[in-house]
Amino acid sequence: MAIVAPHVRKHLSADALFRLVHSSFASLPDHRLDDPEITLTDALMSAFAMFSLKASSLLAFAKERAEGNVHTIYGIERVPCDTHMREILEPVSPKWLRPVFTSVFRQLQRGKALEAMMFLDGHYLLALDGTGYFSSKTMHCDSCLHKVHRNGSITYYHQMLGTAIVHPDVRAVIPLMPEPIMKHDGTEKNDCERNAAKRFIATLRQDHPHLQCIVTADTLSSNAPIVRPSTPTVCTLSWGAKKAIMPLCFSTCKQRSMPGR
Repeated sequence: MAIVAPHVRKHLSADALFRLVHSSFASLPDHRLDDPEITLTDALMSAFAMFSLKASSLLAFAKERAEGNVHTIYGIERVPCDTHMREILEPVSPKWLRPVFTSVFRQLQRGKALEAMMFLDGHYLLALDGTGYFSSKTMHCDSCLHKVHRNGSITYYHQMLGTAIVHPDVRAVIPLMPEPIMKHDGTEKNDCERNAAKRFIATLRQDHPHLQCIVTADTLSSNAPIVRPSTPTVCTLSWGAKKAIMPLCFSTCKQRSMPGR
């Protein structure tokens, strides 16, 4: 029996979405005052291509760019070396990338690609979880979180709160703009996943005012400072809880489940 490839709308194909990302990057302001040899758009698209191709490192991507076809697929005129890419992208604020995520998401909405992701009663399942993506005992920046060990050594690291629309019967996920977990200007105290969750929920309605979600998260998010601001903005919360950590919550639920309550 012949295998029939699924029909893909042209504006939802990989080429169309790559062009949308490219045009969104092109609208971002370049922080460099001189006339650079490599544009900010090329640097951003190179970083996007590195993750898209699942390169294990910047050096591995350097080999991929030499042997592959990144110029044609991603519309990159000049690919920076690993050191130059770091220099160009380091001053770029993560919040500048928010319009890129929203433009791709709206394209998926218009193309009805989200219909297969609907989970329950018109709601989408939105998963939140923290993850780390950098750690070093020597290299660090002003935004790095830090941990002081018993022996006096310091580990510097970066984390983020990843968010995505998921469905148990669909292999693909649709990521939303992640929330960085980083030390902010003028503060010495480390940021944390809880604070990042509060910031994400506050901006969720700004980016997607009509998106009905069931937000799922682990035990770290099951606390009043996050639940209270979440209630007016998202329709349903589905967060993990442990009896050993939240005994009052479990005893209250048990009392209210008794007959006559």
